[in-house]
This record gives sequence, structure tokens and C-alpha cells, in this order.
Amino acid sequence: MEQSKIEAMMDGRTLTKENILNMYQMVQNASDAEEKKNVMKHSVFFVGQLPLKENHVVDVEKTERIVNVTVPLDELETYMQYLLDGLATQTLLLKKEDGSYEVNTKYENTVVKARKIARAYQLEQEKAKEESLPKAKKMYQMGTKYYHSGQYTEAAACFLNAVEMADYRMACYSLAMMYMEGKGVDASLSEALYYARKAIVQGGVIAEPLEKEILEKMNR
Repeated sequence: MEQSKIEAMMDGRTLTKENILNMYQMVQNASDAEEKKNVMKHSVFFVGQLPLKENHVVDVEKTERIVNVTVPLDELETYMQYLLDGLATQTLLLKKEDGSYEVNTKYENTVVKARKIARAYQLEQEKAKEESLPKAKKMYQMGTKYYHSGQYTEAAACFLNAVEMADYRMACYSLAMMYMEGKGVDASLSEALYYARKAIVQGGVIAEPLEKEILEKMNR
């Protein structure tokens, strides 16, 4: 299928592991003014996807959720630093004395445009999944029936299919629970956290207490 204009603009600029590393390396290797200008144009799209608190401060916790969807937990801290340090090197972000990062208001108009494009891209992705959503919901419902009858392996398979079909948030949430409890799958707190965060990124606020519980278990 032909790329839309929005997809083409976001190509290589979403918050995935490969793209974050590529951006960071571009920042480190840019030597002359023209290269730095091109890297700046490329990187502003990353800023446009960062969740913000008041006063343009980056919400690191929410950003970690997004990045953790494509970056394994044991590499998350490294890639968060690639992302934040890379953008700070270009002064798109300013690092404050307390260690937080805020968007440089000097580039506010450019970032606003990038945020609009990022949001349009997100809507395109959601629309692309709409066709598969009814099937994903049915697969999820089948999984809940298996789960309540004690057939946990079958339930996990159904939930995974629902996630693969349409990133269905309730299936993500259910998988997070199963990985935390070791039902139908090998117990794994890192996998549980991955699916909990994936659910939250997809709008499943129900998974926020679960994310907190998983993190507490990890820190014991």
C-alpha cells in the first residue's frame, strides 16, 4: 500500500528502538552546519511525540511507557538517555538543574507543528487497525472464556492473537496479568510490565494500577 504523506513524514522518526539509536548517532556524527540543520529537522518529530507536564516539562514516566513498547526493559534506561541526551545536545530539550528536561520554547512553533503531524500519524495507525478490531475483540472474548474455565494456555494464545491483530488494550492487560501470575505462560515481570505499558499506551488506564504493582514487585 502506498505511503500517505503523514506516514512518509514520520518514517524513521517514531519512538522505536532503531529510530532512537539512529537519531542519537546522527546527533553525535553531525559535524558541519548543514548536517546539524538536517538532524534538527529530523529530530523535532521526536519531541513532538513526547508526553509533557506543565511548563513544557517532559513526562519521563509516560515516555518510558512508550519507549518500553519497543525497547526491552534491560535496555530501557540506555535508550531513554539516547533519546533525551540526543535531543538536549541539539537544544530542542533543555536539561534543568533537577535533572528534568523541558522543551526549548525557542522552537515552540516548530514543535507544535510536529505534534500535530505525530497526532495525525497516530490517528492513521488507529484507523488502519479498525478493520481488525472486531476480530480482535472476538478473540479476546474467546480468551476470557478459556481463562474462566481454567484453560490458561489457550487463553494466553487468544489474548496474544488479539494483540497481534489490533493491539487490543484489554488483551494487553490480560496478558500482563497472566505473566505476572504465571498462568498459561512462564512468569515474567518484565513481560508483564511490557504488556501493562502497552495497554496504557493504547488508552487502557485500567492497567495503571497493575503497572505500579509490577514495578513494586520488581523493586523488592
